[in-house]
Amino acid sequence: MRAASIPALKVRELGHVSLFVRDLEATRRFYRDLLGLRETGTGKAGRIVFFSAGRHHHDVSCELARAEGPGPQPKGVPGLYHIAFEVGASLDDLTEARRRVEAHGLQPFGETAQSFSIRDPDGHEIELYVDSRRCRATLTRQLRSGSARTRHIATTPITSAVTATANAPK
Repeated sequence: MRAASIPALKVRELGHVSLFVRDLEATRRFYRDLLGLRETGTGKAGRIVFFSAGRHHHDVSCELARAEGPGPQPKGVPGLYHIAFEVGASLDDLTEARRRVEAHGLQPFGETAQSFSIRDPDGHEIELYVDSRRCRATLTRQLRSGSARTRHIATTPITSAVTATANAPK
């Protein structure tokens, strides 16, 4: 039987991401204390820690590395690029996330209108984002009610487009 005639599997959702890390305590401080993921348990005699964003027992598992290695590779080579976490539904939520990240001494990079990235203690790129569809819907509601904040309108392409649509002649 040819592979082309075999139906594809139906993946329902991503279950979790597993990372090897150098320091479990630094990992806890990052994923639990900074990102706010709930620590749901440990395994392998304390060599692995599980974190949940609330949907699964664990969305991220971090296991103590068994050997030294180079860590994350430069962008563009085969391998893990980044892990993304939704941090809210509005640009205000994204602004608050950035404030908290900076308060922990981390420098955001790779910023877009709806996201920015940081690095975990092992150098893995972590993207923090707001859902642009929900962000657009929230802003549209704010514009219609007159409660939108103009700093968003002036600084982000997504909100400028929504503003133009919301203010277009009817």
